[in-house]
Amino acid sequence: MKKLILIEGIPGSGKSTFARFLSNQFERNGFNTRIYLETTFDHPIIESTGYEDYSLFMDSYYERWSKFLDDLPDEEVVVMESAFFQSPIVHLLHKDADRELIRSLIIKVSSLLSEEYCSLIYFYHKDAPLAINKMIKARGGREYLEQKHNEYKNEPYFRNRQEQGSDSHISFFLEYSVLTNEIVSEVAIPTEIIENSTAEYQLYQKQALEKFNLTFFPDPVLNSSILKKYSGLYHNKDMDLKVSVELIDDFLWIFGNKRMKSKSKDQFYLDDMSVLVNFIEDSTNVTGLLITEKDLYANRNDNGTMFDRIS
Repeated sequence: MKKLILIEGIPGSGKSTFARFLSNQFERNGFNTRIYLETTFDHPIIESTGYEDYSLFMDSYYERWSKFLDDLPDEEVVVMESAFFQSPIVHLLHKDADRELIRSLIIKVSSLLSEEYCSLIYFYHKDAPLAINKMIKARGGREYLEQKHNEYKNEPYFRNRQEQGSDSHISFFLEYSVLTNEIVSEVAIPTEIIENSTAEYQLYQKQALEKFNLTFFPDPVLNSSILKKYSGLYHNKDMDLKVSVELIDDFLWIFGNKRMKSKSKDQFYLDDMSVLVNFIEDSTNVTGLLITEKDLYANRNDNGTMFDRIS
């Protein structure tokens, strides 16, 4: 039977990390598993380009779900974050669409999803303003708000609130939170609501393992001598792009601030990007790395993006 697990919540609530955890655990329990993160390239649901006419977006959104479910193989587990609530609601709020239209679209899609084995895990914070301010601070504070303002200030939602300036994005996040909290109680699929103000993610993970009857398998532990040999500078000739892998405090880091977590001896994953890093070795040395999983920012190729080691 098809199994689809949706992870939703306000930005910064840990959706990507939780989705990756669940995907890994299903895979390690012997299931054929796919994961779709917000940054996945060629995402079956999330569209990278928007529609000025939001009625066209609504039609397309429903049709993409319908096609995805028709094409979804049996006996496969799919874990997907930010596609059911965040993607459509953010787009339609940007257009300042009627809130009842937004609600009706999500309910309509949930009816479609209810015909499959589908489960929703929803993270919320009982003090939404506190959670949103914490998220904004973690992402750069005022500089983050200004960046978002410059990116989206021409969208109707923000044009209609010009007097607020960049603070209109605080209003946006708050309204998003209120709207999702209302809609989640009306969807037609089984829902696990997690109040995550205490950020006890190990407890939430344990609860999810019990819910899906999974045995916990931790990431493999690799000693520093193995990790050290992967540290170095790698180069993609076609893009003339260099990627540094650094060993800091017994962890590998890539793209400056992304911690790599071990999936096997020579394969690593990232929590918040659709990226797997595979190290390539010959009989004596690490010769390169191959980035797989299709991601908007790191790899858009079916066969991965190869980087040769240069130091």
